[in-house]
Amino acid sequence: MEVFYVYWSSYDLKYKRIIGFLIHDDLWYFKYNNNIEETIKLGFRPFPDMNDIDKIYESKDLFLTFKNRYKDIKLMKSEKGELITDKIMIKHIKERV
Repeated sequence: MEVFYVYWSSYDLKYKRIIGFLIHDDLWYFKYNNNIEETIKLGFRPFPDMNDIDKIYESKDLFLTFKNRYKDIKLMKSEKGELITDKIMIKHIKERV
């Protein structure tokens, strides 16, 4: 099982918050953090293809939101998980359990 934090930073870099968890274990799963509503008040907007903040999303393939940013799991597992094109960062937090 591979587990990643998904971070969001505000446009002015004043705030940086964990917004959810991305998990790969045969399937891909995404769940927003329990205090996502606080981050929404700071300016984060849920991803258009994952707008239900209470749902656990499941997919055979990497979710398009993340695939567009990272292409594959190798880049997500690298220490350079932050892209300069937007304010989303994926940080690998666990090796296989």
